[in-house]
Amino acid sequence: MEISRRTDYAIRLIAALVSNDGKPLSVREAAALQEVPYAFARSIQHDLVKNGVIQSVRGAHGGMLLNADPEKLTLFDLIEMVQGPVSVSICTSDKEWCSRSKGCKFHRVWDGANKLLRDYLSSVSIKDIMAGECAHVTKSQIAN
Repeated sequence: MEISRRTDYAIRLIAALVSNDGKPLSVREAAALQEVPYAFARSIQHDLVKNGVIQSVRGAHGGMLLNADPEKLTLFDLIEMVQGPVSVSICTSDKEWCSRSKGCKFHRVWDGANKLLRDYLSSVSIKDIMAGECAHVTKSQIAN
């Protein structure tokens, strides 16, 4: 699985909102702060509003406002919101893609990798990331 540029930009925009202490932030300003192309930021803003993560505030002092609790909003949530299901292999996310999935020896490996990835990304909140408290995963932790 690869994080798309769109997802990376969405995470950066959310980070800008978290850092703005609950005050509205214009899309243009957030885009500039996070080095996101403005047109891309506008498109991402629309998607995040549609998913209820941010709200648009109109007016002279308007902009984007975080509409989700950064402690409950996980990296997994954001990734799935922006780029769809998290999966290391298409054979585990699209049952119609491969007719061999039931007898394939690798299918279980990809399922296990998906579970590890999903569990880890679901355990990392946006608040954790912003506070620098995101855990580093070691080989021994994966084995357990």
